[in-house]
Amino acid sequence: MKKALALTLALVWIVALGGCIAGGPGETLPPETGGGTQTEDTGKSPDTTAPDTTPEDTTPPDTQTEDTAPALPVLAGFGPVAEAVGAAATGWEFMNTSDAAKLLSDGAAGAAVLSVGEAARIYNETDGAIAVAALLTSGGWVIAEQGDAIRDIFSLAGKTVYVPAGEAEAAAVFGYIAGEYGFEIGSTLKLEATEDARSKTPALLPGDLYGNAAQRAAIDLLAEWKDVTGQSLWPGLCLAVRQDAEGAEALASAAKKALEGAKALPGTEYMYVTGADTLRESLRSYLSLLYRLDPEIIGGYIPDDGFYTP
Repeated sequence: MKKALALTLALVWIVALGGCIAGGPGETLPPETGGGTQTEDTGKSPDTTAPDTTPEDTTPPDTQTEDTAPALPVLAGFGPVAEAVGAAATGWEFMNTSDAAKLLSDGAAGAAVLSVGEAARIYNETDGAIAVAALLTSGGWVIAEQGDAIRDIFSLAGKTVYVPAGEAEAAAVFGYIAGEYGFEIGSTLKLEATEDARSKTPALLPGDLYGNAAQRAAIDLLAEWKDVTGQSLWPGLCLAVRQDAEGAEALASAAKKALEGAKALPGTEYMYVTGADTLRESLRSYLSLLYRLDPEIIGGYIPDDGFYTP
């Protein structure tokens, strides 16, 4: 009887001890040491949903614009000669404007049809950024009137000749021609700059008379130039290009084609002179004359040889 009681107690002891070893309900286990963080058991199932790792859409907005061709280089000029060259110049955009000199100087135009004096001024003011590619015309100016009172240059005695504003070069050369005939500028003959020379009479105008049918070309100043100077060439318009412009040679060839067979304007002869040596020989004495008449016309001094090397 005592053995049975002892065996029973032993079994109870073993069962109790086994429950403690197994960690029964209510027991606290030691914290894990694997690097995790122990959290309080709230009785809720943990959220095991995987985080949304889809990358944010970083595709740049559609900035595609209409397919446009690269801009063409600009050829600027004003008047019939410039228009003819512009029409023949493949690969250039022609801009018909009286601001051609400024556009060339600023670099907004790669080439321009200008007077030789204007080209020289830009060359000097831009430290040689441009050069003459070709001489296009000789002369280009007339004395125009509304009526028929003026028959020769002596008919201008005691009159005021109106000059387009900004045409200092043409006014200076005309003053020189008149002086060679004995006129005293400011006394026996006056020159007055005006914005409206095309409606005045008599007036110093380009050969096309700005298209004013009410005026006629009364005096051919190229003929008068030849008489007083003994020179057949009065350098008029030239093709000036920026030194960094591409296609200058092709543009000069287009200018030559534009002038071939074209009908010359009153007081104008078309010609095509190119090549550094030939241009220097053709233009240097004229630039020297402009320097003597008014140095500011050509920018203060006679251009060096770089002016003739496009």
